[in-house]
Parts: sequence; structure tokens; C-alpha cells
Amino acid sequence: SSWIRAKSLEGCCSLPPSIASTLPMPAARKRPAAVAPVPRKRPAAVAATPAAAAGGAGYGTEFFDRPVDRDAVFSVKHGLRAVIFGPEAAASIPLWVADMDLPCAPEISQALKRRIEHSTFGYTFQPSEMWAAVQTWLLEEHGWQVNEEMFVFCASVVTAVAACLWAFTSPDDAVLVMTPLYEPLQKAVEGAGRKLKKHELAMSDGRYCLERERLRRDLQGCKVLIFCNPHNPGGRSWAADELRMVAELCKQESVLIVSDEIWSDWHLFGNRHLPIARHASEGQHIVTLMAPTKTWNLAGLHMSYLIIEDAAMRARYLSAIDYAFLHYGGTFASEGMLAAYSLGRPWLHGAKRYVEDQLSHCVAVLREHCSPEVVPLLPEATYLLWLDCTGLRVPNPARFFQEEASVLLSAGSDFGGSTTAHFARLNAAAPRATLDEALARIVAAVKRWRDRRADVQKALEPDVAET
Repeated sequence: SSWIRAKSLEGCCSLPPSIASTLPMPAARKRPAAVAPVPRKRPAAVAATPAAAAGGAGYGTEFFDRPVDRDAVFSVKHGLRAVIFGPEAAASIPLWVADMDLPCAPEISQALKRRIEHSTFGYTFQPSEMWAAVQTWLLEEHGWQVNEEMFVFCASVVTAVAACLWAFTSPDDAVLVMTPLYEPLQKAVEGAGRKLKKHELAMSDGRYCLERERLRRDLQGCKVLIFCNPHNPGGRSWAADELRMVAELCKQESVLIVSDEIWSDWHLFGNRHLPIARHASEGQHIVTLMAPTKTWNLAGLHMSYLIIEDAAMRARYLSAIDYAFLHYGGTFASEGMLAAYSLGRPWLHGAKRYVEDQLSHCVAVLREHCSPEVVPLLPEATYLLWLDCTGLRVPNPARFFQEEASVLLSAGSDFGGSTTAHFARLNAAAPRATLDEALARIVAAVKRWRDRRADVQKALEPDVAET
């Protein structure tokens, strides 16, 4: 898929020899004078920005409406449009990759700038101060008390999923996923040499839901369930009774739950995140995956973490990845996580208010001008809009909008194959001007489609005058 190709390109961290050999060697330079060390200050000591001092009120429409030019910073979403979608896509509006085209939290930017001033970037560990900030966040935001020893760092949630499969399953073991689902999680199962088994989520009144008996049947014979909480791409905020049901069925079938909760801080419209580990039976084995990357738009810093409450399981996981150093992060991962969890709340509150308005605006426009051909499903969490394009009667709605509207969306088939091919996913975390331009193009494309359909139908009607 386009997203998998993008992730492969995104992961490249060095130039191929054929290109590197053509680059000029740097000119000889005099040895610089010794650099005086810059006194280190923890993020908590930084003076609060005006917006933070106002409890986040300063992070409003005016702040997030500012356009951010990402073309020159190696952004996958922007810089690889032509590579992934073809040369004609270079001028298209990219609303596909799930990162935000919104300004980053100044508190985080300032913390990273201060670290750069130190001028050394050697091996870095993840300090207790960082984990203490994560602990405080989880307790205050999600009511979850997690001890520091339960945390394990990892560069990304997808990497963590693969590592869990290496640690807790054997080749050819069956792993269940609930589709539609973020495609790299499905690819991780197959890439690890495990059998990918799919449970298709039911749809009721425009919301994905769980069916107990069918889920019970599909769990039989599986070693792991990869659970997505909240759900991407459908935007479901799973309720307590649903989480208890999943946990109960997995315990009955001896299935380990690996819960991807990377979107845990993006519950919207009054919904609250409920970690599935808090709704499981005492002693039940669950691995929870979280990250600040979706929360504060920091995916390029490559940082996430696992919460493994059982000491024996944690030791088993570490024995599987310790030799590859997969539990260490880079300099800016530590700094970014510490700053985000310590100082990022005001920005996040403002961003969520802004995105709620964006999503509501998208839904209103699409329902008024594009229904019934395009039916948006308002999410309970995430900044992603799942579009049911059944009424367009086209094999690939994302391709349709690329060709007819010059708007790049994620293809529904990437998340669930043929059963979700009539969907497309739209990322609403963009400035209002960008979103309005994209919506105008989508509306115009649907209108042209209707006109063509009407012309075809008129041509097929018998000539009343002749009869």
C-alpha cells in the first residue's frame, strides 16, 4: 500500500553509497575552540508561554489557523506525494498520513532548542524524570497508576507490536486483529511470520461495535489479540462494558491482549479514554502500547513505550529485544517526551478544541453537499474522519478524489481489504483554510460526478416524443 511504501522510505536514515559517493568532501576546517558547557535546565523550570499561563486559552483558532510549510523538512505527507501517488499529485492537498499540519507546542520546541545548545549528542538514556512525568500524566488524565518499573521504551508502536510477537508467540501462531485496522499493524503480524486472522467489526448506526459470540469464535486458537483502543480508522471510543467483554473473552481463551492505545489522548466531544488494562481481571496478562507522538505530533522523534505490569512477562519481553537495543531512545526522544508530558497539556487542550471544530465543520459540509454519495462518520476519538463512499459506486474512492479533486486521502482498502474498499480516511488536523480548500474540491468533484451520472441516465431514457 501507499502507506507501507511511505513508512519504508521514512525509515531510511542514510544515503545509499551510489549517492553518497557523489557528494563533495567538506573543506578542511580549523579546530574550534572549546565550547563552554551550557547550564542544564529541566523543562519544569522554563517560563510558561503566554498560552500556557492562561491555561491554554491562548492556543485558539488564531494559533492553529497559521499555515505551516512542511515541504522543505522531509515530511512524508508532503515531500513524498509525487513518489507515492505519481507526479500529478505534487500539487494535491495531502490529508492522508495521520500527523498534523498544525504548529507544534512552543514548550516542546523550546525544550529541544535548549538541548541543541549543549552541542553534544552522544548516547542518551531515558531518565526517571521522564517516566515520572508519564506516570503523572497517566494518573491525572486516565486514572491509571503505573509503577516506573512497568515502563519499557520503544521507538514506535509498530516496532513494539513486532517485538511483542517475537517475545510472546512462535512462528505460525495465530494472531487476531479487528478490521478495519491501521495496515502496518497487520503487516507486522505477517512480517513476523505469524498467521494473520481477521475479525471484521460490525457496524450499527454509523458506529463500529463488537459482537460477543462472533468474537468468541474468532479468538479460538489464537495466541494474541492486537486491540486498537481507541479505534483507527473508525474513531470508536470503546466503552467500559465493551472493554470488559474483550478482556473476559481473551482470558477464557488464554489470549494475550496487545493493546495499541497510541490515540489515548485524542478522545473528543466529552469522551474519555479507558485503558483496557484497567478493565481486565486481576492478574490477566495485557501489554499496553502508548506514545506522545500522536498526542503532540512528534512522530519524527520516534518514541513510544510499553506498559507491562507482570514482571515475568516484562523480563521475557526484554530478553527478546535487549540484544538489539530496542529499548533505548535517542537524545531528542528523551527531551521530547519529558517536555511533552510535563508542559504539553495547555497546547493539547487547545488543539483538541480546534480539531473538534474542524471535524464538525467537515461533517456539516459533507452532509449538506455530498450525501448520500459520501457519508462522514463523526469520530469519538482521533482527528480522522472515516468516509463511507458507497454511494459514489467507484472501486477506490481515495483514487477518485485524487484524480477528480487533487485531494489525497487514505484508501479504505488499506485498512480492511475489499470489505472496506468503499471507504476513505480524511485527516482533519490541518488549518481551516487548507481544509476548506480540500472540502471545496471534494464537493465540486461530487457535483461533477452527479452531473455525469445524470447525463448518462438521460441518454438511456427513451425518447418520449418518438414513442
